[in-house]
Amino acid sequence: MKGRLSWKIPRLISPSSSALPWVQLCVIILVTFASVLSGFALIIADTSVQGSLVIGGEKNLWFSISFFLLIATFVPIANWCADRFGHKLIFFIGATLLLLPTFFCALTTNYWAMMFFRSLSAIGAGAVFPTSLTIIDLSFPPKLKTFAIAIYVASAFGVGTVVGIFLGGYFAEFFSWQLIYMLISAPAPIALISIWLFFLETEKKKHSFDFLGTLFYLILIASLVTGLSNVKQPWNTEGFHSKLFIISAILFLLSLYGFIWRESTTPQPLMKISLFKIRPFCLANIAIFIVASTYFTTTVSLTKIFESDFLYSKYHVALLQLPLGATLGTFGALSGILAKKIGIRLLASTGIIIVAISCFMNHKITIQSGHSQFLWFQAIRGVGIGMALGPFTALALKRIRVEDVGQAAVLITICRQFGGALGSSIIDLIHNIRFPFHLLRFGEQMSLNSPALINHLNKVDTYLVENSGLIPAVSEETAEGFTEAASLQSLAQLHEYAAAQADILSTNDGYLLIGYAAIIIFVIIAFFMLRAKWKERHS
Repeated sequence: MKGRLSWKIPRLISPSSSALPWVQLCVIILVTFASVLSGFALIIADTSVQGSLVIGGEKNLWFSISFFLLIATFVPIANWCADRFGHKLIFFIGATLLLLPTFFCALTTNYWAMMFFRSLSAIGAGAVFPTSLTIIDLSFPPKLKTFAIAIYVASAFGVGTVVGIFLGGYFAEFFSWQLIYMLISAPAPIALISIWLFFLETEKKKHSFDFLGTLFYLILIASLVTGLSNVKQPWNTEGFHSKLFIISAILFLLSLYGFIWRESTTPQPLMKISLFKIRPFCLANIAIFIVASTYFTTTVSLTKIFESDFLYSKYHVALLQLPLGATLGTFGALSGILAKKIGIRLLASTGIIIVAISCFMNHKITIQSGHSQFLWFQAIRGVGIGMALGPFTALALKRIRVEDVGQAAVLITICRQFGGALGSSIIDLIHNIRFPFHLLRFGEQMSLNSPALINHLNKVDTYLVENSGLIPAVSEETAEGFTEAASLQSLAQLHEYAAAQADILSTNDGYLLIGYAAIIIFVIIAFFMLRAKWKERHS
């Protein structure tokens, strides 16, 4: 019995059994599912948390952004720890840090305590993501790796998105946001016991920690996020010419140069960036960044639009966003089956072109759009992400040597998480730049001297006088004053309408940029695919 419960090689199921990798995959999906659930549920319930903790919008925004950023920050550090102490141990510690602090998030009533526990959860997720991919790659035979990764993506990210969005809206609307965190942490005992009983410890590698590379990496992330997040904030009136942005840009460029120099010259780098010399790996990671930025930012931007511009309830917001996760999960699972028949390159290329189409469809969204229009473009985007994310991950690992799988998993995870974290910052930056333009464009059409506006206001005046009742600030005896107040009310409504439309179009501009980026990477991948086929025919 003691041998069966051994930490290094437990024998509850024979290590040579073909069922063991699938049991491990189920546990990995369960733990990753909890991380995705935590991220997306908070996006929907963020204003409820904001009101409960009595914090401003800027602090509230960092709940989501910091979660994704900390994951990306600790991924390479966790990978070094996994090589040094074993992937099973680090995956176990990561799952513990992810699940247990989540429970304490439900008990806190203080912003900084909440940030502390969320940060611990993010560090845990940063350990879980790269070790998950490494364990899957090492556990499954080559013929089943693509299918296993597709199931992992579909179940953890697709189903996790659906459940996270629904629970975030449902519990925030009808119960309390604290119950969300309690529910997420509930599988902790099962997950931790399963890791002990069904995972095999990997061989430990003794190599030094790259402190200088880590320092450059941390400065790089901090300066990039600080610059992008604050360059167009209302308090930063100088924008790109502000000292904050200039200093952030200088630090970013210097740390980027230092990081590339360090990781290229040291024999034991924090991240093996030389893997980007492998063309499929490089192109796949660029595509993963684009797809992930679309995936994570869609929920953030739609939640903001539905709540701020359409004034929908949280439950209504959640229901309108279910198609994204549902189609992502469905087509993510189908991609594992289709990859065997048509190949992962064609499948991934088709997925990213569908993602690009969905980004262009974003520009059709206006304040007058109906529910069906929102549902359709989300469904199409989910199809594209489901067909692209898993196959591109498998494609990135295709030419990687066994000893480099851990480093490859780190870089893939960083590209995916940076897509989520930086994607939100980029969309927000483009929104802040374009919003004044769109608002001014609509405002010019509502000039008080415009004959069209005067004609429209005359019609609305009559409607308000006849249907809206008395305005408290206006005397009943003064018909002229009543009409004038009605005009002001009409004008205020038009300005509110214009601001909402400008808000939506400013966000759409960000997705237009992502769509063009997706088209460019598709053209590059298609070029190399056609060139490879041409060489095969003429060789």
